[in-house]
Amino acid sequence: MTRLRRWSLPLLISLALTALAVGVSGRAPVSSREAVRVTSVGSTRQVADSSEAAAAVSAPAPARMLAWGPAPSPLSSAATPPSVVGESAILIDETSGAVLYEKDPHAHLAPASVTKIMTALIALECGNPDDRVEVNIDSRTMRGSTVMGLIPGERLSLEDLLYGMMLPSGNDAALAIAEHISGSTPNFVALMNQRANELGLVDTHFVNPHGLDNPAHYSSAYDLAVLARIAMQRADFRTIVNTKYRVVKGMLATYQLGTLNPLYSRLAGVDGVKTGFTRNARQTLVGSVTRNGHRVIVVVLKSPDRASDGVGLLNWAFDAYSWPSPTTVSADTSLVPGT
Repeated sequence: MTRLRRWSLPLLISLALTALAVGVSGRAPVSSREAVRVTSVGSTRQVADSSEAAAAVSAPAPARMLAWGPAPSPLSSAATPPSVVGESAILIDETSGAVLYEKDPHAHLAPASVTKIMTALIALECGNPDDRVEVNIDSRTMRGSTVMGLIPGERLSLEDLLYGMMLPSGNDAALAIAEHISGSTPNFVALMNQRANELGLVDTHFVNPHGLDNPAHYSSAYDLAVLARIAMQRADFRTIVNTKYRVVKGMLATYQLGTLNPLYSRLAGVDGVKTGFTRNARQTLVGSVTRNGHRVIVVVLKSPDRASDGVGLLNWAFDAYSWPSPTTVSADTSLVPGT
């Protein structure tokens, strides 16, 4: 049974606070695709000439990541960043929002299934994980898609569908979630774009909840880092994306759900988040690693080898920076919705 979006008073208040917290910062187009290390909140850019500066004035400003604590400090002995073969990438410190590395971070590119981070966030903000959902989606008609394996008449909890969407990247689960939360996929997509606007994701526009290719469906590495940083403040979201395997028993079938995240077998401290692939997007990745109480988030878009790109950047981050003691860092999550 579908239901319309429900907004509680605490959620409305938290959304208003989030809008205030996100803020904006001036933005100039990146004139080079070279990697840049920075140690302050936000990213460092150079305006090549007056024409770029003029364009920057009229361009929408990206979200500025609110600092919840001090930024890490670069080590004098640190090696240069590794080579990244993806077209766009960014590496951020979660607590401070500091951009540690970037490569064309505002390029509008197809995100593929990392789109489902927004789908999951909205489902958790607007739905109840214990809700029983009657499925009207038939995965057997979705040839070429990654699916959970849903068939019409199945009844599962919203939580089960979230696992089916985030672990095996079920496009069928994404559609079932959208219909349950908003009554229809177009209504849900409207929520996705509204939430993107609230978070200041100016390089993002959605047309579906799963990420299949569409010229009007795009995001940027920077926007996806902002989105992942917000989503990872929710304990329920973290639990889902940090699960490697789960068995879901429905009325009509039992579902064996395994993660597609390649980082688990190659890095210590991995705790999320999502991968994606389409012919146009190529390989995409939003990854999270936490070590000694410090979380670093990486985003790689349009890569022929997202795992190597992500592993190289994440390992480099912990080798190239030092963090304050975890006992002195306290993320202010009061301005994050759902916490």
